[in-house]
Amino acid sequence: MPSERKLRIGQVVSSSATSGAERHVLALSDRLSRRDHHIEVLCPSGGWLSTDVEKSGIAAHTSDMKGLGWFRTVGYLTRLIKERRLDVVHTHLTRATYFGAVAGMLRRVPVVATVHIANHDQIYKRMARGRNRLVAVSNFVRGMLHGRGIKDRYIDTVYNGTDFVDFAHSPPEPVLEEFGIPRGRRLVGLVGRVAREKGHLLMIRAMQPILEAHPDAHFVFVGRVEPTFEPEFREALATSGQEERLTMTGNRNDVPRILDSFTLTTMPSSIETFGMAAVEAMARGKAVVASRVGGLPEVVRHGQTGLLVDLDPSGLAEAVSYLLSREDERDRMGSTARRLVEEKFTLEAMVSRLEDVYSRAVGL
Repeated sequence: MPSERKLRIGQVVSSSATSGAERHVLALSDRLSRRDHHIEVLCPSGGWLSTDVEKSGIAAHTSDMKGLGWFRTVGYLTRLIKERRLDVVHTHLTRATYFGAVAGMLRRVPVVATVHIANHDQIYKRMARGRNRLVAVSNFVRGMLHGRGIKDRYIDTVYNGTDFVDFAHSPPEPVLEEFGIPRGRRLVGLVGRVAREKGHLLMIRAMQPILEAHPDAHFVFVGRVEPTFEPEFREALATSGQEERLTMTGNRNDVPRILDSFTLTTMPSSIETFGMAAVEAMARGKAVVASRVGGLPEVVRHGQTGLLVDLDPSGLAEAVSYLLSREDERDRMGSTARRLVEEKFTLEAMVSRLEDVYSRAVGL
């Protein structure tokens, strides 16, 4: 069980994008603060994160973390540890882990580093010493770290959590009206950055056979389009001839509401260390069709909370069509999915596990 002692914790993240790691830092900092821990957040200059952190009543510090800013950030963090008497530093993403490793060593403060993405940087192996801890967001990531020679005793698996179970249900009609989608269409969603690795091209190729089987289907992509991917994406969509059956929402702050309008969701990624978008959809009671890669099988349980498929457009189309044809099966999976999130993937469960990790790092 976590210690009752309230800790002074520094959260350091090296990106201010609107992706999973950054949203994770905001949610985690907020929940830790509510549990009366003292939180300081260090993030890059500019962007949305520092503003939202301060709105939560938490101290936010910014630094230019690229180029020569690397050295200034290390100095800033080192001073922050001393001045705010931090007990532990928790880093997110690789550059932030370098900052934490140096500053933690200089101040003799333990560092907890969450590994959000798959990479081969040696910093995580170097971090596995003393009181430092590595947090894997899935057992897939844990195995990946262990395979690089990191001793298992330094690694904790802590699944990311969501608060999407807490929102009231929203009717689908206002969403259809907002985006000009005809009533009677059944929405098949894909939430996440519009990028090659997220499977949007695979989904586009699966649209035609799905529409042949289910003419009332309509597809919704929620998330920003990666600029380097946009030309390829637009060309693939134009070639498909299905532009009128796809709605692009861009980034949204009301994802639970949009998820409630979906009949089912998809996550045909080529790599996922965890699968937060799948968890969020499951929290809204939606069955998920996901690729059988990375950490996704730890979230989407085949035949129970959704269907797992290979990275193949025909298999993806077949699974989506199967669920569109079977309302009872789809609803059963959605109900099971929500119960699983309530049992295993809430923010409260995540924070409790991380409190335990912090306590062990500090030596409580």
